[in-house]
Amino acid sequence: MRSIITLTFLVLTSLLSTVLGNYVDMVIDSEKELAGTLDKFVEDHPDTYDFIAKSHDGRIVIQVRFEDDTVGIEGFFTETPELLDDLDVAQKSILASTVSAGLDEQSGTTLESLQAYRYGAPDEGDLHKRQSCQPCRECLRDVNEHLKKRASFCGQFCSTRLSCVVPGCRRCYYTGGACLWQKSCQRVSSNFD
Repeated sequence: MRSIITLTFLVLTSLLSTVLGNYVDMVIDSEKELAGTLDKFVEDHPDTYDFIAKSHDGRIVIQVRFEDDTVGIEGFFTETPELLDDLDVAQKSILASTVSAGLDEQSGTTLESLQAYRYGAPDEGDLHKRQSCQPCRECLRDVNEHLKKRASFCGQFCSTRLSCVVPGCRRCYYTGGACLWQKSCQRVSSNFD
């Protein structure tokens, strides 16, 4: 009986994640086709992770990247409450993973550094506003190698979405403003308190 309940829970959680975890549900109507293309790419390429950040022009950039950091597909979207919530959850999850691993001081990552990051080049007059990724110390560069060999739960570091093993928590996010290894498994657009 217990295994049937557990199996039912896992199936329902996976279905709910599939329905609620799509970018097409987070964007304005005129951008749904591009978001649908991103969702399809994610479905077809589980060996990727998601990069989401604000851009200098006030939009949200979403890139689906391979483990070697090449971009498979990208889209620029109008800010919506759903996309902003998704970004906020991703940033807080990455910070929580960093703090729980005791690496926040070594990496120099704060919530403010994550929130200040902007993707792309600023307008010519705003060059002083450019934010770049924090310099990573040599000792931290090996973290990603260890991730390839393990399964990650919600709130733990990941290398790609294949690392994320909890149904409903299968997105591996990076948001900029931190070391590139600071990617975290998480649920999509849920409260993070």
